[in-house]
Amino acid sequence: MVSKRLSSPRVAIVGGGAIGLASAWVLARAGAQVTVLEAGPMAGQGALTASGGMLAQGFEGANEDAGRAFVALAERSLSLWDDWAERLARHAASPLGYRRSGSLSPGFGSRGEAWLDRLEANAALYGIGFERLDAAAARTVQPGLGEGLVGAMRFPGDGEIDNRALGPALIAAIRAEGGEIRTNWPVTRIERIPLGVMVSGPAGRIEANHAVLAAGWQSRDLSEDVPEARCMVPVKGQMLSVAPVAELTGCIRAADAYLSAKPGRIVIGATSETGASDDRIEPDLTAALQEAAEAILPALKDAATVEIWTGVRPGTSDGLPILGRSVAERVTLGLGAFRNGVLLAPAMAEIIRDLVLDQREADPAFAPDRPLTALTQG
Repeated sequence: MVSKRLSSPRVAIVGGGAIGLASAWVLARAGAQVTVLEAGPMAGQGALTASGGMLAQGFEGANEDAGRAFVALAERSLSLWDDWAERLARHAASPLGYRRSGSLSPGFGSRGEAWLDRLEANAALYGIGFERLDAAAARTVQPGLGEGLVGAMRFPGDGEIDNRALGPALIAAIRAEGGEIRTNWPVTRIERIPLGVMVSGPAGRIEANHAVLAAGWQSRDLSEDVPEARCMVPVKGQMLSVAPVAELTGCIRAADAYLSAKPGRIVIGATSETGASDDRIEPDLTAALQEAAEAILPALKDAATVEIWTGVRPGTSDGLPILGRSVAERVTLGLGAFRNGVLLAPAMAEIIRDLVLDQREADPAFAPDRPLTALTQG
């Protein structure tokens, strides 16, 4: 039966990715009885494992024209990461690789100059901390940058973490707080019952006071019960990693590729294929990605390929998260973090916790019922 002790509500969290696991952890720490339901054989996989693990609030806010609400959410989340990294390190089986060494966005040629101008204008508009560097200063920050460099934007507050170490650390932290994680547990229905919700699928049924839907782009399979989930859009990304033949002083976020140092490899990303959700690797696209990375940092031409993989990001039509209460009663939504799931996880998780516990509302810019036809500015 559903627990009547609302001071310790039972919460079923659908989805074991960055947002689902982060929400489970903060809810468990707040005293909730949490059960994470992950469709796959392991939690912490999917888009979380496939990502670059970058905490690039400055770059993302300036590059995406996402508006003040996104910048504020990302800034809040980044401010939480120092504490989160320290707490999660106690549960990590391998180093989290957390560092706040900034990100560098180099521009090349006339197109790069125009791009840097746009980044600078947006950063100034949204109050994002930045430094505009000429080519010589950029090479001082990151030696070995390629030919045609005209300058760079540096976002000193940005950081990164080893996303593949993060998932297991979150899982261990949830379990340490008494939370439960069930794998191979796809959810096909979320239905209202008198004291809460019934979450069900081929593996069984769970009654809870609340449900949190955080199953990425596949949440749209539940749109019959949770109408807002139909707005989810898959965005496939193809990535590769190479041997660490050069030292990166921080993340490199150029116009055509990003570079991020991880233990034993440099991650190069990523294609962006809206509407695609397959796992097919396309050599032409990954070769073009590697060529773009080598133009940014020519030392990579000598690097052996370590791995090539794909992932599918949870997108929305306006590029912003869906964060708030569903029209389906007792269902809270944590969807659409797109390529910023790792960055946004702490802030989205805290908002989800407060929504479940009736402690505050989410920003209307992320409301599930907003018009999803254009960027939400303001």
